[in-house]
Amino acid sequence: MFSIDVRFLIVVFLCFLAGNILLTFVAARWRKHTRERKKKIEEVFATQISNYLYPINGLSPSFIEVQRALRSVGVREEKKSNVQYLIQLMIKTQRALGGENHDKLKKLYGQIPPYRASIDKVLKSKSAFQKARGIREIHEMDQQQYIKSIAPYRDHPDKYVRREAQIALVSFLGWESLRFLPYLSRNISLWQQIKVVEKLDDLNEAPNMDYIRNAYSATNPGAIALLLRIIKKFYLYSEIEYVFENLTHHQYDVRKAAIYCLLSLNVLDHHIKHRLLESIDRIPSDIQRSQLIKYLNKT
Repeated sequence: MFSIDVRFLIVVFLCFLAGNILLTFVAARWRKHTRERKKKIEEVFATQISNYLYPINGLSPSFIEVQRALRSVGVREEKKSNVQYLIQLMIKTQRALGGENHDKLKKLYGQIPPYRASIDKVLKSKSAFQKARGIREIHEMDQQQYIKSIAPYRDHPDKYVRREAQIALVSFLGWESLRFLPYLSRNISLWQQIKVVEKLDDLNEAPNMDYIRNAYSATNPGAIALLLRIIKKFYLYSEIEYVFENLTHHQYDVRKAAIYCLLSLNVLDHHIKHRLLESIDRIPSDIQRSQLIKYLNKT
C-alpha cells in the first residue's frame, strides 16, 4: 500500500499531466483556428485586390464591395488581430507594386476597414512598440496626410519611435527632412544614419545643397556624423570644409566619420593635404592620427 504522501504526489502528477495535455490540445486547436482565419482573409484579400487593381470590362473599382468582403471574414475594428493581419498583407503587396497600382493601393488603405488603425497606434497607444509600429505602417503605405502628426516624434525618448519617425520624414519630405537635424537632442545611432542615407539615395534626386548646408548648424554628434556620411555617399567634394571642421571634433565617432569621408573623397589636392597635416596634431586619438598619416604616406 502507498502512503498518503505518495498517493498525493501521484494525484498531483496526474493532474499536472492532464493539464498539460489539455493545454496542448487547446493550443493546437487555437493555432488551427488562427491558420484558417488567416487563410480566409488572404483569399478574400487576393480576390478583392485583384478586382480592384484590374477591374473587369473597365468597371470602376468599388471601395464598398471590398469593405463588405473583408468584413465578412472578420476584418472589423473590434477584431484588432484581423485588422493587423490585413495591414501586413497590404504592406507586403505595396512593396511589390509600382506606378499606378502603388497609388491605387495607397488610396485603398485609407478607405477599407483599417481606417485610422495605424495613426491611432501612434496617437492613442501608451506602448512605444505600438507607436513605432504605427509610424512604420504609415510610411510603408505612403500615408503622407499624417506627416504633421508624426513630426513631433522625431526626437521621442524611445529610440524605436524616433527612428521610425525620422525615416517617415525622409520618406515623405526627402532632402527637406534634413531641416529637422539641428533640433534633435537625442542620439542618432549608426544604424539609423545608414538607413537615412539609404532612403535619401532611393529618392534618385540630386542632393539639395541648401537643406544640407542649413543642417550644418546641428550640434548633435549623431546629426553631424549623418551629414558627414551624406557627403561621403554623394561625393560632395564642395563640402570638404565641413569635413575638416569636424576632423578634430571632441567625439571619437564624429572624427571617425570625418576621416572615412576624407578617405572616400580621395583628396589628393596639395592644399587639402597641407590642411590635413595641420589638423593631425589636434586629433586626440593616436589610432586616428596613425590612420591619417598612413593615408598621407600612400598619397
